Amino acid sequence: MKKLFIKLLSAVFILSVLALLLGTVPSSVTAAADGAQIYKKQCKKCHGKKAEGKRQKKNPEKYKYAPLIKLSQQELLESLLKYQQMWNKKSWENKIEKKMAKATKKLDEAKIKALSEFIVTLK
Repeated sequence: MKKLFIKLLSAVFILSVLALLLGTVPSSVTAAADGAQIYKKQCKKCHGKKAEGKRQKKNPEKYKYAPLIKLSQQELLESLLKYQQMWNKKSWENKIEKKMAKATKKLDEAKIKALSEFIVTLK
């Protein structure tokens, strides 16, 4: 009985190692990593480390780049998809919209979702 248990435990261990080596990580883990990576690369510079936004230098009461932490995951998702549509249609109205549209142009819907899910974790 003890030998059977050891063999079974060994098999589970080997299968676990193989799963890790083959990259079968749960999708929620990879999505969170994608969202964090995208935020760091494309959003952090303007919106801040914790998505707190950046204020205007001349008028500190107003934001130059909006605080994202005030938005829900659904609001973020809808906004990002809207900016992506702006890029596709070339329909922005100002420099900020153009910058946001350009930032979303290469993101697919899964990455946009991962990004919106990551941003709400910064609250």
